[in-house]
Amino acid sequence: MSDTHALRLFELRPGASEGEEWTLRKQDSPEGGVSCAHLLLFTPDGKVLVAVGASGAVNVIDLESWEVMEVLKQHLPKPSLAAKALAAKGNRAKASLGGKDDDGGKTAVAVSSGGGPSDAHVSSRAVSTSDVGCPAVSHACASADGQWLALVTTADRAFSGRDAAGVHVYNLDALKLHAALPPPPGKGEWPPVAAIALSQGGVLAIAARDNAVYAYDVESASLSEWSERLASRAERPNVLPELADAPGQIRGLSFDPTPGSSVLLAQTPSAIARIDLGVLPEAPGGAKGRRGEASASASSAEGKKGRRRGAGGSEAPGKKGGDVKVAKLEDPCLFLGYFAPGRAVMVERPWKDVLKNIPEPMYRHRFGT
Repeated sequence: MSDTHALRLFELRPGASEGEEWTLRKQDSPEGGVSCAHLLLFTPDGKVLVAVGASGAVNVIDLESWEVMEVLKQHLPKPSLAAKALAAKGNRAKASLGGKDDDGGKTAVAVSSGGGPSDAHVSSRAVSTSDVGCPAVSHACASADGQWLALVTTADRAFSGRDAAGVHVYNLDALKLHAALPPPPGKGEWPPVAAIALSQGGVLAIAARDNAVYAYDVESASLSEWSERLASRAERPNVLPELADAPGQIRGLSFDPTPGSSVLLAQTPSAIARIDLGVLPEAPGGAKGRRGEASASASSAEGKKGRRRGAGGSEAPGKKGGDVKVAKLEDPCLFLGYFAPGRAVMVERPWKDVLKNIPEPMYRHRFGT
């Protein structure tokens, strides 16, 4: 766990015998100067810890040697020499004002936008909401085989000089930037991202705030055939009809870690969805995907038996949005994700528990006289 001040690492060990309590032991901070983190992420094999700082720098920590293997910064923008010269000139001009505004207002302390710890300078204007900024990296996830690391960077033109958001993929074996993914079709830049997930087969799923889901092939850094088929539709491209009608905004994505599986779980506060990216959506001309045609014939021949097959979903009939199933919930869903092949966990908060925590009203209207 971490906050803006300190990174706290603990080792959890099971008891020596069955029924014995687990022990929790605090670890020292890793060598390399990692003091705090904005995002923390373990690779699925438990050998590497990824700590993303508020500046956007990514520290890759080897949990066996307890050392920082590499600090990844290639996804961060690099200011030009002209921009650095202008910033330095502006800092000197502001410092020469002696900490006073032209209109006698109070001064404010601001930090330069170099991406990491830097010298502070005195600004001659009042602090505005645009000065607060936002974390450089909003989302991070690792593939089940520990080969890929995906990062979502945010746009913050006013404070940090990041002109546009982006999605970047690192190769954790080489510890180098593999690719910066292009924006979705029809988008000049990346829309705000709500959730991401990486499959064991190297497919990156990205959910936008309008519940549009994009699938990218990480190796080729291009859209998958599933997303290309979805983007070619004239009516509401890139958005599955089932997810468009689902209540709430997608808050989380999770891939089934079963080898060869393409099943993706999506979660909103009021619904859950199961998407098989291996079943292609219906083409604009009405033709179904290859797996959709085969599954339709198998379903008509085998009836209910074909519809009850495993979680892979390859036997489900093709639909306009592919193989998508949505279930609405009565209680809010806080988390949904796979923890083992074919096994997922869902955390809900019943409304009755929410009502118990609502305080008594300060005023009750008295009816009658």
